[in-house]
Amino acid sequence: MKSYESDFLSPGMPETGLSAEELERGAAALAEKGKHLSRRLLKTEIFEYLLDNMRIGSDPDDFFPAFGLWGQKPFEKVLAANLAERSTEIDLPETPTGEISCFMPDYAHSVPDWQNILDSGFPGILARARESENIFFQRFGESTEKRQFFQSVIRAYEAVLRCMERLLRFEEHSRARPEIVSAIRRLTEGPPETFYEALLLIWCYYQFSEYADCLQTRSFGNWDQMLYPYYLHDRENGVPEEFFRCVLRNFMGKIQSMHYYWGHPFYLGGTRPDGSSGINELSYLILDEYDKQGFYDPKIQVKVNLNTPVPFLDRVLGMIRRGHNSLVLVGEPCIRRAMLKAGYSEEDARTAVIKGCYEYTECHSAVETAPFHFILPKIVNNTLRCSPDAADFESFLKSLESRIDQLCRCIFPAVDRMESMLDDFNPVLMLSGLSPRALELGIDGYAAAPIHAHTNIWLAGPATAADSLSVIRKYVFEKKLLTIPELLNVLDSDWSGFDELHRMILNDPCKFGNHDPEADAMLARLLKMFTSRINGRKNSRGGFYSTALHAANAFLSSGKRLEATPDGRRKGEEFSKNISPQSGRCRNGVTALIQSALSLDSSEFMADFPLDVTLNPAAVRGDEGLAAMRALVMTYIRNFGHAVHFNIFDVRMLEEAKRHPEKYPELQIRVCGWNVLWNNLSPQEQDAYIAQAYANEAGVA
Repeated sequence: MKSYESDFLSPGMPETGLSAEELERGAAALAEKGKHLSRRLLKTEIFEYLLDNMRIGSDPDDFFPAFGLWGQKPFEKVLAANLAERSTEIDLPETPTGEISCFMPDYAHSVPDWQNILDSGFPGILARARESENIFFQRFGESTEKRQFFQSVIRAYEAVLRCMERLLRFEEHSRARPEIVSAIRRLTEGPPETFYEALLLIWCYYQFSEYADCLQTRSFGNWDQMLYPYYLHDRENGVPEEFFRCVLRNFMGKIQSMHYYWGHPFYLGGTRPDGSSGINELSYLILDEYDKQGFYDPKIQVKVNLNTPVPFLDRVLGMIRRGHNSLVLVGEPCIRRAMLKAGYSEEDARTAVIKGCYEYTECHSAVETAPFHFILPKIVNNTLRCSPDAADFESFLKSLESRIDQLCRCIFPAVDRMESMLDDFNPVLMLSGLSPRALELGIDGYAAAPIHAHTNIWLAGPATAADSLSVIRKYVFEKKLLTIPELLNVLDSDWSGFDELHRMILNDPCKFGNHDPEADAMLARLLKMFTSRINGRKNSRGGFYSTALHAANAFLSSGKRLEATPDGRRKGEEFSKNISPQSGRCRNGVTALIQSALSLDSSEFMADFPLDVTLNPAAVRGDEGLAAMRALVMTYIRNFGHAVHFNIFDVRMLEEAKRHPEKYPELQIRVCGWNVLWNNLSPQEQDAYIAQAYANEAGVA
């Protein structure tokens, strides 16, 4: 496969600007010189500096130019310094180590209104900002703060157009491909008219927002819906299919070459206003080219509903069972039910954007932040240490609830203070130009303008925590095999010297993921302790708090720091991810796993209720296997399951891949909401997948 690294990173490329390192030094110098400026004006000056001075480059076979910020964020150190300087104003909470992780301002989960961008183009967004400035001051009179807001947006988009014009001059003098020069020229003048121009606009907006504005763009949008009119236009004008394929593989290859750990998503499908499926011929073409090229980034999210065409779903599932783990299936019935319950409209639910790993939200004006994780296994362990004399299990659970109350009283005021300062930490420029409400009121498009400005709290390790509670109930309070102090001694020893007890607990069938009523009810009760205290709570941005069962990489990073847990997990091992069981504990088959997951109310977890499924290749082989896989997915979707994604492998393949990594350079593993190559996993991570594969081989998972 062609490498899509830009030629300007290679010897022989003419200098077209400053290197990323030089840009970083320049941004730091501007920050020092501009200390007297407001944060918004300082950010604007640095944004202009970056776009006016970064290198640009391209390859004769490359439809998408590379910019000199490629994978780097020169403004990020300035942002980090400001956060450190202002942290005393946040009054960071003092909580026991490990119960809360990733406490930080979140600029990583926004999605721009792509349809707005495509309809307006850069010149249209700039013109609207100028018009809005005039209207605002005619209505409300002069204000220095508001003037600075409008000027920041206007100057940012002027800088964008200067960069595009510089790119146009470069392309005119360095290559002879007229369609590329024509497309760039078109984007300097107005909105796109062709399929290629639309994708080029998406690419450029993404680069400028992510790497100069320091606001992550966590979805490239609903490709087969928003690009379909351009596709039809081009087909009617005689553009051959191979050209679309070439542009698509060029874009996707460019993304994969950036080596972004979490993956860059776009999504397919959805439901039209008349209730029919949005799947069309472009959906198939995108999927086919993705399959042919063997891409794993960008990752593809597929909206699935009862109206999803079976041939398309089978095409997706066929790719998954051949190793395309980067495809995730997202249930529209779950999205609709949860969003209506949270107060969104039917139209909001129907057109919900899928972003990040598999989260969902309203597609036009929502900005949902995810400022921290609750680490549930650690909270259970710390409750054990603080409740050595609990008389019975119910008393222990009351202590656990008191601990959760204490954590909430500590953390939420700090989050509110932090999020009230989002526009001061990092005032966003490009997104503000897209928001009608931001332009109407002269307020930041990320921090203040969204109608749905919600704060999403991720609950990490739920199954590990619930299994630990089941062990405490059974072995401490029912069987009375050991006291809480004795259990703490076992955990402190990391189960060393307690082999018989360890085997007994590991083999105890009361584990979430096996359709055990007691285990499933235990997890439901634990999660209710959090959702009842979080969901609907008002935040400082006019929105509310919600919960999600999304682990991201906390199951690894926090797992490495977490001592042994009562469920039998050893110190440093990963804990459960998403709504899935602890690794190796799923022993009653995939049907039981689905039943356990569906025993929970997915509507309580607005934006995120993902399930990881591991299958043996033998279980999905042939037409019967494909039909069984489809039935499994549709059972989950029909019963309000949210996201489901797969690993399909056997023990022999994984053990061989561990012994001889050179033989498996392209073996993909679904980690959480993203894919990695097997050879990039640590030995400990590889062992966890091998352990789950052993359970599969036994015919029990």
